[in-house]
Amino acid sequence: EPLRDKLMKGLVERIDEVLITGHPQKRLPGHVSVCVRYIEGESMLMFLNMQGVAASSCSTCTSKALKASHVLAAIGIPAADAQGSLLFTLGQDNQEEDVDYVLEILPPIVQRLREMSPLYHKK
Repeated sequence: EPLRDKLMKGLVERIDEVLITGHPQKRLPGHVSVCVRYIEGESMLMFLNMQGVAASSCSTCTSKALKASHVLAAIGIPAADAQGSLLFTLGQDNQEEDVDYVLEILPPIVQRLREMSPLYHKK
């Protein structure tokens, strides 16, 4: 749980317009599900993969379909936000350095993709 909590806290602190999905306390130990607004999860995954990070863009129930997760819709996440979903799973082999690495590389990825997004208007 400490790694999961560090990753969730770090994502919220380093990336604006990111939503942690799911219940605030009743969470799976190694499960971090977020929605990054104004960009596509698949685009983030491509850049994360190029940096050696494995993640997914939605629940496994819809991973083959290019549509918003019905699970995220059921908990009230708008379809536009759900398009930017990312799912990280942490296991016993993950270390704090792994979380630090994701927190180092993901914010610039998000920034780059948002610069290309017609939906994102920096405040």
